[in-house]
Amino acid sequence: MTQRLPAVKVQDVSPDNAPEVSVRATSTLLLYFEHRYGAERLAKVWREHGFSLGLDYMRQPTNYVSLRFLERAAAALREESGDSRFMREAGLFTASPQALGFVFYMLRAFGSPKACYKQTIDFSPSYNRVGAFTVDLLEHKRLKLAYRSSIPEQNRNICELRMGQFASFPTIWGLAPAEVRETECQVLGGEACRYHLTWTDPPTLWGHYLGLLLGMVSGLLATHLGWGDALFSVASLSMAGFALGGWLDRRREIKRKDELLAAQAQANMGSLRELQQRYDEVFGSNVALEDRVAARTRELSEANAKLEAALVKQREQDRLKTEFFDNVSHELRTPLTLILLSLDALQKEPESLPTVVRQHLVTLDRSTQRLLRLIDNLLNLAQLEAGKVRLRYQPLELHAFLSSQLLPFRTVAEKQGLTLTLEGGPVSPVHVDAERIEGVFHNLVSNALKFTPAGGSIAVRVREDDTDVHVEVVDTGQGMAPADLAVIFDRFAQADTSGTRRFGGSGIGLALVKETLELHSGGIEVSSTPGQGSSFRVRLPKGTQHLREDLRERRATDLPTRRERRSSGRFATVLAATVAGAQRPSEPQDHTRADAKAPRILVVEDDAEIRAFIADILAPGYRVLEATNGEEGVRRALEERPDLVVSDVMMPVLSGLNLLVQLRSHAQTVDLPVILLTARQEVSAKVEALGAGANDYLGKPFSPRELLARVETQLRLREAAVRAAENERLAAIGLLTSGFAHEVRNPLNGLMNALIPLKEVVQGKQTGGDPNLGPAMLEVMEECGQRIRHLAESLLSFVRTAEKPVSVRLDAALDSTLSVLGWRIPPGVVVERSYQCAEPIWGDPGTLNQVWLNLLDNAVRAVGDTGRVQVETSQQGDEAVVTIVDTGVGIRPEDLERLFQPFFSTRTAGEGTGLGLALSRRIVLQHGGRIHITSQMGQGTRVEVRLPLRPAHAEPLASTPTTGASRGRWSRRIG
Repeated sequence: MTQRLPAVKVQDVSPDNAPEVSVRATSTLLLYFEHRYGAERLAKVWREHGFSLGLDYMRQPTNYVSLRFLERAAAALREESGDSRFMREAGLFTASPQALGFVFYMLRAFGSPKACYKQTIDFSPSYNRVGAFTVDLLEHKRLKLAYRSSIPEQNRNICELRMGQFASFPTIWGLAPAEVRETECQVLGGEACRYHLTWTDPPTLWGHYLGLLLGMVSGLLATHLGWGDALFSVASLSMAGFALGGWLDRRREIKRKDELLAAQAQANMGSLRELQQRYDEVFGSNVALEDRVAARTRELSEANAKLEAALVKQREQDRLKTEFFDNVSHELRTPLTLILLSLDALQKEPESLPTVVRQHLVTLDRSTQRLLRLIDNLLNLAQLEAGKVRLRYQPLELHAFLSSQLLPFRTVAEKQGLTLTLEGGPVSPVHVDAERIEGVFHNLVSNALKFTPAGGSIAVRVREDDTDVHVEVVDTGQGMAPADLAVIFDRFAQADTSGTRRFGGSGIGLALVKETLELHSGGIEVSSTPGQGSSFRVRLPKGTQHLREDLRERRATDLPTRRERRSSGRFATVLAATVAGAQRPSEPQDHTRADAKAPRILVVEDDAEIRAFIADILAPGYRVLEATNGEEGVRRALEERPDLVVSDVMMPVLSGLNLLVQLRSHAQTVDLPVILLTARQEVSAKVEALGAGANDYLGKPFSPRELLARVETQLRLREAAVRAAENERLAAIGLLTSGFAHEVRNPLNGLMNALIPLKEVVQGKQTGGDPNLGPAMLEVMEECGQRIRHLAESLLSFVRTAEKPVSVRLDAALDSTLSVLGWRIPPGVVVERSYQCAEPIWGDPGTLNQVWLNLLDNAVRAVGDTGRVQVETSQQGDEAVVTIVDTGVGIRPEDLERLFQPFFSTRTAGEGTGLGLALSRRIVLQHGGRIHITSQMGQGTRVEVRLPLRPAHAEPLASTPTTGASRGRWSRRIG
């Protein structure tokens, strides 16, 4: 091997025409490719690969090429052919008449396969100077040989070509190719390439020659006996003998073929009988299988019927459990709400209470908070037990998340004399329910703080590997005994098994931690040494493969109205301190203690005590209206038009969610801010409420200060929306005035230019002038005045408003809007109009014109300098349909769902307020109609507005938001 390395290195840098392999040995490659694919394609391949040696060079039998050049050429031809057997088929082409020429017929007449193999091996050094053949065995119909190359071949292409060439020789005599078996390959690491060949020799045709010899002897004998002329006798009898011998050869060959065919037929019959037997066995098996399948099908049908009945029963039980959990949650939290609200109200005035009372209030507050946490844990545990937990997956980066979550714990740690640190760096996000994972780490860190004495330390370490993100909470506390580690995650188990119960606890926290992590396909492990501390290791998987669709939160469309609940009379009324001992009535009443200009708030709550308490909280700063159920709340909201609604969720007659749906379905209250109060604290309840259109969500029990802050926030957002709507109106007015100024400039210039010559004519200053100049200037002035008057009328028609619905012709309104907007339409934009609706609609022309202005302005902006805008009207039943289609850039699919959200805009920053479409939708809803937008990127946008032909209502139509009660009609839901 050490002697070959220098030779290999030299050969690797050899030129392409190095004397290594003769083109005679590889010409079959080019001949086969040209025969199969054509000369033009061969020339194209040669040009595309840029071979340094041309095809003419490759066709000269005296030329040589390097082995590396031959390998590149073979690889290129095989790749171009797309045939995995191309090299073997090219080798078989070696023994064809096209490749051998006249030699083919000489070999067929006088040669044999054995002789061909022997001559090929003997002459191999003349056409292959990098390798040598060694014959191990050469006998009748069998050959064993080995090939060793001094330059290692880089792939098996040449091996395949070589085996095809060896297999081709028997085909010269019309026989099947030789069977070539490769036992070792030098390319695959063998010492040499070893081949074992077997073939069939052609039949011996001695009859011709024997007949010829006998004919010649017979002719000589006849001449000797004097039976005829010597030349004639010898010639004729020789030809007859040759023909007779040929006939015998053919007869013998036919007999041999008949025997072969008979043997093949016999073998085929044996195979046929075997196949028939196999078929009978398979048929019998199929019959038996069908019987078993039928029996199994009957069993499965019966089992499915039983399972279906069990499933129906289970679903009913699940429904009852869900209703039970909802009611229990509400009933447990309602008295807690009253207790906490009362304690908070008493603690607002600490100077008026004795010290002992204040201390008792603090104790009561702390105990009530602990009771609330215990109820929360029990309800969460019950939800896990019933399989009702739903997860709201979202990506969460744990290092940043824990950094914010540990801030309040650091304050507690400092007070206890502990050190709390967060180690590690940012990691890959994990898809989890953030609220539930927050509970996991809250529990673990709280336990670490509870069990670690002063002077100790707590470390939270974050790291990740290829599949998971790991968080470890390590403390230097008292540790746990080995016996406790086995049950630490069991429900209601306690690591503190001493009778003193020094640290307390319900034994639920770590059970919730373990089951929550298992819901996320994660896990938790713990190790601890008594007296040295504990280590809790949390694992959460990366990626999205672990997400369980059966646990994903699905927002419900409605919440069933619960039954009338029992009065909570067992709990004492705690409102005496605030109302001087008076018992509050259960009937709803209004509160007007606040200023007459204060905002009005509607409180909808079926529990009289909570409703009265909320009213007392809001009454000092707001005018408060009350309603006892959702149905009464909807009625009062439509009649009184409050500025905000505070509603409970679980109520008789009509639930809070159904109240919200009905408020959003009325044009008068579609944008009325609504804050929902409920005892359901799970994420699904919050998502359901916010998804139904609630502006805010507050869980019971709540802080009065938090309720006041949220109310004030929603009112400020409403006021901001009103101001934004006013800005949008001013922007529309600016657009109108700009267009009017642009359009009136030309006729005004014409009027002023005509006034000067007319003034000279009237004053007689023009002498010898044209007498028709004065009348002509008057006509110009009249025409300019008419144009200015037309523009003024169009502008007045556009901004005309009405207190009550009036008849509005859509074609005139759209033409007026296009006239006002005409100055903004580029010359390359074509506006096509098709008005098919002749019947007028009823509404406010001013606000409707603002809709057309927003939609047409958007269409003109979308098409740019060139394009087409189509404006059409039609009548479909009792509706008028206005369609505006543009050929602009279109809108992205992810933006279509957000088009009607306030302050959302697809324009660049500073080019719009994002309120145009939101206000347009609000105006269309006021008129009892609807608006729909469809778009495809690069194909334009289609806007369809449907309006009723009959008046939707007889109430006044507010054209522009100002202040007071009317301001709520324009601001859509914000926040």
